[in-house]
Amino acid sequence: MTFVLPIMDYLTIAIGVVGGIVGVVAFADAVTRRTDAYPAADKQTKTTWLAITGISGVVLVLGMIPGSLLRAPSLLWLAGLVGVLVYLCDVRPRLREVSGGSSSW
Repeated sequence: MTFVLPIMDYLTIAIGVVGGIVGVVAFADAVTRRTDAYPAADKQTKTTWLAITGISGVVLVLGMIPGSLLRAPSLLWLAGLVGVLVYLCDVRPRLREVSGGSSSW
């Protein structure tokens, strides 16, 4: 039983690091999109999505710090992950469609 807890700790740290990276990538992607693409894709404004992905990214990056209150998988960390994943899975594909982008990452 003593070998399970360190494995869980390493797994939690790995999940936190991956979440932090995903948060930074989502924010960087939102920054690079054209402002007029958001209303054309029938989504919220660029400023709104920059705020959502930016705040979520900060929460996810802070979740990488061992011992912090935002450590994965706290409730606030999960809320940040949901914000970023909504952008990546719903908003980003529509923006790429409207902007005429390719289907690859």
